[in-house]
Amino acid sequence: MPRSDGHRWPEVPHTSILMQSACFCWQRQAPVILNELNWTQALERVFIENRREDSSLRWQVFGSATGVTRYYPATPWRAPNKIDLYDVRRRPWYIQGASSPKDMVIIVDVSGSVSGLTLKLMKTSVMEMLDTLSDDDYVNVAKFNEKAEAVVPCFRTLVQANVRNKKIFKEAVMHMQAKGTTDYKSGFTFAFEQLLNESSAPRANCNKMIMMFTDGGEDRAQEIFEKYNWPNKTVRVFTFSVGQHNYDVTPLQWIACANKGYYFEIPSIGAIRINTQEYLDVLGRPMVLAGPKGKQVQWTNVYQDALGLGLVITGTMPVFNLTADSASSQNQLILGVMGVDVAINEIKKKTPTYRLGANGYTFATDPNGYVLLHPNLRPKIINFREPVTLDFLDAELEDNNKEEIRRQMIDGKSGQRKIKTLIKSVDERYIDEAMRTYTWTPVEGTDYSLGLVLPTYSENHIKANLSDQILQVQYFESLLPNSFESEGHVFIAPR
Repeated sequence: MPRSDGHRWPEVPHTSILMQSACFCWQRQAPVILNELNWTQALERVFIENRREDSSLRWQVFGSATGVTRYYPATPWRAPNKIDLYDVRRRPWYIQGASSPKDMVIIVDVSGSVSGLTLKLMKTSVMEMLDTLSDDDYVNVAKFNEKAEAVVPCFRTLVQANVRNKKIFKEAVMHMQAKGTTDYKSGFTFAFEQLLNESSAPRANCNKMIMMFTDGGEDRAQEIFEKYNWPNKTVRVFTFSVGQHNYDVTPLQWIACANKGYYFEIPSIGAIRINTQEYLDVLGRPMVLAGPKGKQVQWTNVYQDALGLGLVITGTMPVFNLTADSASSQNQLILGVMGVDVAINEIKKKTPTYRLGANGYTFATDPNGYVLLHPNLRPKIINFREPVTLDFLDAELEDNNKEEIRRQMIDGKSGQRKIKTLIKSVDERYIDEAMRTYTWTPVEGTDYSLGLVLPTYSENHIKANLSDQILQVQYFESLLPNSFESEGHVFIAPR
C-alpha cells in the first residue's frame, strides 16, 4: 500500500488486526472477540510459513463471523476521510465463501400500520439485505398488504443478484408507500410460487429462503406452509420485526421456527447491519455438517482490494467449528472465511504477450460470464464495496458466435472457432471487420476459463536459416541505428 510520500510500507513479519466498528458497541461480544484474538494468533506462524514457501503470495486474510479481520503481512490500515464502515463480512470474498448459492425472495409489509420511521427502517434493511448477496445468488423483492406484487414489475421471476439488478431493486424499494391492511398469506403465497415455480429461468438451485420484513401481526399463515413447505421444509423462512412497537412477536417467532429459519429484531437503525447478515450463520450449518465436501476452495469475482493491491481475485475457504459440546453433539458454527489474494496485474505478468504478436491477447472469464482478464477491463470508477463486473459480451462486440463461446466457457468446455468479427481500433474511433481465432479451455481446480484470441496473420511466419555465424553477425549489425542508410526499411525479427 503506498504511503503519502509515494513509497511502500516495509513488510513486517507479523499480522494486523482490524475490528469492525460495531464490535465496540456490544459488551456481550467482548469475551467472544478476545477469545478470537487469542486463538487466531496461531495463524501468524502459518501465514509466515506460507510466504516462505511461495514468495509470490500477497495478502493472506482470515475474516471471522464476528467481524474481526487478521491479515498478513502487517500493514497500516488506510482509513477513509469519513466514518470507516469497513466490515469484512460485507466484502465480496467473504460473502461468496461463507455460504452456498441462494435463491431468495424478500417480502416487505407495506400496510397502513407501517409508516414514518418504521417504513424507513424497512427500506434500509432491505437494501442492506441485498448487499449480502453475490452474483452466485438469485433474488426477487415483493411488497404486500391485501395483495402482493413485485417491486420491479418486469422482474417476474428470480433474477441474478448482480450489481445492476440490485441497483434497480434499491431504487424501487425507496419508492414504496404504506397503505391498506396486512395479509401475510398474500406475501407468502407470492414468495413460495416464485421459489417453487419450475420454469426454465436460471437460478441457484441450492438454498431457498424467504425474508419477511414486518412491524408485526397476529396471523401465522399456517395453511400456506402446509400447502407449499410442509413436511419437507425445503424453504427456510426468516422473519424480521422492524421498529419499536407493542405487537406480540410470538407469531413471527413461530413462523421462523416452524420453517427452519430464525427470528430477528431491528428496533433501530444501528441494528440493521448486524441483523441482516446473521442469517449467513444459519446457512453455514449444512456446510459444517457436510464435512470435507463442504470445505472447498471457491474463487471470487474481480473486486477492488481494500489494502491497495488494485483489482484482485481471492481464493476462499470456510472455517468450521468441529468441536463437541458437553452433550457430545457436534457444533454447527462457521467461524469465518480464509482468503488469499491474487492481483490481476500479477496474472497479466504471466501472459507471454511478446509471443502473441500484434492484436493477439488472452482473456479469462468466471462462471457468470464476467471477465477477470481482458484488454478492455479498464474500470475508471471502482465502487469499493461491489465487485467489478464486465460481461464478456460487453468487453467484446457481441455476435452469435461470441454468445456460444461465452456459454461453452461457463459450462467448462474446451473449443476453438475461427470467426469473422468486428474489431475496435486502439483509439476506439474506428471499427473494422477481421478474422480471429478463439481458443478456450477451463482452468483446472477453479471455475474460471481461459481464452486466447489470435489474428490469422499470426499463424504464419517467415523462417530463415541463420546457422552460419558470419550471417548472424551481419544480420544483427544491420539492426544497429547507425547502419540505417535511408528510411523505409522493413526488418523481420527471428522467431
